[in-house]
Amino acid sequence: MIFLCLYICGLFVTSITGTDSIEIVRGVSLQEQSFYDPAKDFTCLDGSKTIPFDSVNDDYCDCVDGSDEPGTSACPEGKFYCQNLGHIAKYIQSSRVNDGICDCCDGSDEYDSSAACFNRCDEEGREERNRRQEELEEHNAGYEVKKTYIQMGADKKIEKKTRSDTLNQLLEERRAKLEELKTIKEAAEAPEKEAKDKHEDEWNEIQRVKKEEQEAKDKLEAFKKLDLDSNGWVQISELMASPYLNSDMSEEDAKDLLGGEALVDGEGFDKVFSPAIKDRYLPDGRPKPTEDGQEDAQEGGSELPKDEGDDGSRPSATDESQEPTEDKMPDYDEATRALIANADKARLEYDEADKEVRELESEQSTLNTYLGLDFGKEDEFAALKGDCFEFTDREYIYKLCPFDRVTQRQKSGGSETDLGRWGNWEDGYNAMKYTGGTGCWNGPARSTLVKLSCGRENNLLSSVEPSRCEYEMEFKTPAMCTQAGANGYRHTEL
Repeated sequence: MIFLCLYICGLFVTSITGTDSIEIVRGVSLQEQSFYDPAKDFTCLDGSKTIPFDSVNDDYCDCVDGSDEPGTSACPEGKFYCQNLGHIAKYIQSSRVNDGICDCCDGSDEYDSSAACFNRCDEEGREERNRRQEELEEHNAGYEVKKTYIQMGADKKIEKKTRSDTLNQLLEERRAKLEELKTIKEAAEAPEKEAKDKHEDEWNEIQRVKKEEQEAKDKLEAFKKLDLDSNGWVQISELMASPYLNSDMSEEDAKDLLGGEALVDGEGFDKVFSPAIKDRYLPDGRPKPTEDGQEDAQEGGSELPKDEGDDGSRPSATDESQEPTEDKMPDYDEATRALIANADKARLEYDEADKEVRELESEQSTLNTYLGLDFGKEDEFAALKGDCFEFTDREYIYKLCPFDRVTQRQKSGGSETDLGRWGNWEDGYNAMKYTGGTGCWNGPARSTLVKLSCGRENNLLSSVEPSRCEYEMEFKTPAMCTQAGANGYRHTEL
């Protein structure tokens, strides 16, 4: 302080000229005092004009840049320099000179006003120095953590790279083994399929023959019942009078059932039975109405179902007779069972090997994604990967998962809203951009810009939405800290 005061009060003059004294012009910094020489005319700092020196600070603006009135409020573009000894020197707009408000901590801006300005520079300087000291300590503490982050990032990269190399070799071996097992599986499945197909074909042939025999039997039984006079012919009149059809019919309908013929023998009946007659044929006959209005089955017949079809007609007995058969395909023979067991074993071994390959490929994909991420110049941000940090305001809980995603959910509960997925770095390594979040109603997809600063620990400080669907967050992390005095940490001497 004493040195600075001597510099302003006397040494500045002698250091410049050695013998001549120079008057210090109000509102001008020490660095620019040389431009204000009372022994010479004053040239505007923008070079626009030269004026007599007594026009400087005469409360009249002569220079366009306002440089002739550094100590008055005459020029709208002028600036007043606060020396603020003991604190930080600064410039203020000249319009604030003598406006009744103390802007300079030393009160020099109110030299000709009614404001009572006291010199607060020592007090504010102490507060500023204390703040700077705390900031220095936080930077140093954070930097110590950052060094561990850097080591963690390097170790993780080596670990992931080593594992990736190992996986590449394993995958090459496992894929080759999988191809061998695939060949073995296909070789085992071929005779298995052949034997199973043969077995099923033989069974299907048996069922086909049985079905044809049953259909022939059903046709013969129907012919006999519809041939009311048992003369070997089924005639139109017999169909019209037959109780074995599900409804009465006209002569024309009956003729249509016989394929347009007046009568058919057994051979002709085989041709028209299915589907024309079959769908209307009732093996047990139509039920007889009882005294109480209900229908009863014909004598000797079984009770017919009461339900009707969708078209209002009663279901035919042929439908009723088609109950699930108790027949089922017999077990495979011993040779076929052996082929199946062998194929099952080959399939199991192939499936297990295929599962292992897919799991290794999934792990490799995750490793490649990690190794492709930019974790900073020294991988100092790698320590943040896998962690999430939350900030809560009056309504929402925000969650930041570095290199993954940003979300928002209401404090009252409910699902999360995606505010963006990891996109890229911005402004060097000073901000993280997350894009492609949940779309806004009639608006863009949500996105988030996370601004980073130094802190001794990781802490999500705030979240705002300055523009619709665009969020901004502040996040402190040791990964942003630099050693005190190093590049990236600006310290202003007091």
